[in-house]
Amino acid sequence: MRRFFPTKTLNNCHSSSQETHQEYEDIIVVDQPMQISLNNLAPSDQAIVSFKTRGEIEVYSSTNQLITSLNPVPVREIPEITLLARTFSDRILDRCLQITFQDDACCQLSQVLIKLTCVRICLDVDADRDGVIEEDHPHKGDWQWGINGHGAVLLVNNDRGLNYSDEQQKQEDQSIQRLLALKDLSFMSVRRVGLKKLPAECQLCLSVDQDIAKRIRIYDQLEQRGDQLIGSGKATAQLKDTDRDIILAIEGLSYPDFDFDGMVEITLSLVKQGEILYSDRVIFRVAPWIMTPNTLAPITVFVSRLSNGKNEQFIDELRKVVGKANAQIDPVPFEFHQDDPWMRDEIEIGYTQAPGHFIHVILDSPRDRGLDHFAQRQLIGTDFGYVVRKSRYCATKLDSFGNLEVSPPVTVNGINYPFGRLIFGGTRPEIIHQPRRMLKVVRDFLYAQKIQAPLEIFSDWLSVGHIDEFMTFVPASTSKGFKLLLASTDKSYELLKQLRDQGQAQILLRQGKQLNDQPADISVADVLNNQELTSQNQRFQEYINWNREVLKQELGLDEEDIIDIPALFQDDGDGRAETFFPNMVNLIVLNQHLAIPKPFGPKIKDQCQFEAYVKRVLEPLGKECHFIDDWEPYFRGGGEIHCGTNTRRQPFTQKWWEIEPNFL
Repeated sequence: MRRFFPTKTLNNCHSSSQETHQEYEDIIVVDQPMQISLNNLAPSDQAIVSFKTRGEIEVYSSTNQLITSLNPVPVREIPEITLLARTFSDRILDRCLQITFQDDACCQLSQVLIKLTCVRICLDVDADRDGVIEEDHPHKGDWQWGINGHGAVLLVNNDRGLNYSDEQQKQEDQSIQRLLALKDLSFMSVRRVGLKKLPAECQLCLSVDQDIAKRIRIYDQLEQRGDQLIGSGKATAQLKDTDRDIILAIEGLSYPDFDFDGMVEITLSLVKQGEILYSDRVIFRVAPWIMTPNTLAPITVFVSRLSNGKNEQFIDELRKVVGKANAQIDPVPFEFHQDDPWMRDEIEIGYTQAPGHFIHVILDSPRDRGLDHFAQRQLIGTDFGYVVRKSRYCATKLDSFGNLEVSPPVTVNGINYPFGRLIFGGTRPEIIHQPRRMLKVVRDFLYAQKIQAPLEIFSDWLSVGHIDEFMTFVPASTSKGFKLLLASTDKSYELLKQLRDQGQAQILLRQGKQLNDQPADISVADVLNNQELTSQNQRFQEYINWNREVLKQELGLDEEDIIDIPALFQDDGDGRAETFFPNMVNLIVLNQHLAIPKPFGPKIKDQCQFEAYVKRVLEPLGKECHFIDDWEPYFRGGGEIHCGTNTRRQPFTQKWWEIEPNFL
């Protein structure tokens, strides 16, 4: 809404009676009120005013009453009027308002003629999130969560287009490349109807905040070259003068972060000689990065194919389980991993989504080892995006993504988390000497996505420091929809004591395996009689119990939602824990199939008693337990199956913008 103040008189004539005639030219926008101060125009506050219009234009008093009578009224009764046009002009200055001021004797004191050109301009987006750009949606300028909410969604375009080595081929396929890019773009429409050319000295300008200009790019009409209008720090752009709707493409460059809430405001302005006559604005929210829990169906399992066939047998066994889950296994060749086996530690595969658009997105950890370039060189493309957070500080083991999990959907104290909660491991400085913590840039990124409400637990008690060494989730047909599996040294000692009491104290754990070029065999009795080992595991169990209580509180769990999985740890010589035998909780979930590290526990009649226990507690949940030997390729290197694989999963069926964010 603009208030009219006379600044430029086109014609100012004085008669012998000092009668004044003033003419002005201006622009009015369809359905946008223009306010005019009569006090500024009247020769005297005692004057009487009358109005006369030509062309389609409505005049309203300050009390919002339509003025239809031509009878003069005192200016003091209507110090301000509002003009409104419902139709657009097809000619310049095709309508006008004549304002006449008289004295008490009905002698004319002055006359003002305001010549008007009416234009119809608006900036439109898909404000109701149905995949279609609406015309002048009433809530396009604000954002609201919920299935009946409003506000447009913007994807971060972080995949990679086609690359060609042949220049001619590249030129010929430019149009294909542009079409492939469309799936990651959002769109705006500048609607401009009526005059083929704007009135003289008028132009349409697009603008964003200077900080936002670093986080987005806006391109002009797609049927043309698609030149960049805004981006790379350029915050304003003049649009081409056309009487047709202009389609603009917009892409995000930045996910939400500690210094960016994800809200993008874009303004369209009608400008005349540097003065903004009218503005329209729209709001986008940048779509967050979303991590997928174990309860979602697997699509692809990635694993490094190590040199010299070191894990070839493991891959063959894993392939059988992946096939039963109707997924695919994708062994990654040496050139992309340089014998770095820890696929989970390098990347986490999530996704991002907007109405009508979806793309898997890799979050790359700052650990930067052999797999560092795997995502960029092998995965990023039309179906994979990429994001990474770097820091000037050195990464620690806690920055690997074995230290990052997400729960299935949970409800906690009446608050619903329909996309689950991100969980990552941290420290307790009152316990740990030289504590480690996940880098702030990574934590900030996780918190800024908002919809998976992160929580930090205690993993620094572990030598490797990853939460997947003591916890995971499996789907279950329960009221919660899942069970939390926790490593339990208490459960291991309980099972071992039962074997001793049954006269089986001499049967062996880790039978036939090697550690440090020595036989790894150890009897049940030797484990139970090792007081130092017992003391260490009591301490480690206390740390697991502390996490247990935090997870119960933060995820709304009861004891019945938790299953203890036998595990043992030993001191690494620096006060932290390393696994004593392959850690069964470090498994991967593939629908009802579980690929579990073979623990090499004590056997009775060729049946591993640790495996037998795990089957007893998990098979009633509808799970099929597949125990795979990972001793050589993974366990001896300090990890297990979950550490050495990565799984791309189906997204949530619910759309993130439809949730009620009562936890934000």
